[in-house]
Amino acid sequence: ELAKTLGVHRNTLQRYMKHHGVERKYSDLTNTDLDLLIKEFKKKRPDSGIRYIVGYLRRHGLRVQHR
Repeated sequence: ELAKTLGVHRNTLQRYMKHHGVERKYSDLTNTDLDLLIKEFKKKRPDSGIRYIVGYLRRHGLRVQHR
């Protein structure tokens, strides 16, 4: 989406980011901490799925793998 906004191809953006040391890393989070956050979310929204959980984590500044 960022590449589209900037009007460049995504590969160009990735190459530029790599060249300038900009990395997109996953958050340094233990499984226990992740479990606690997910349990907290599920208490509030028990019927929500994985997409909502990932959105909840991202809203709190965390980047995690889907699986």
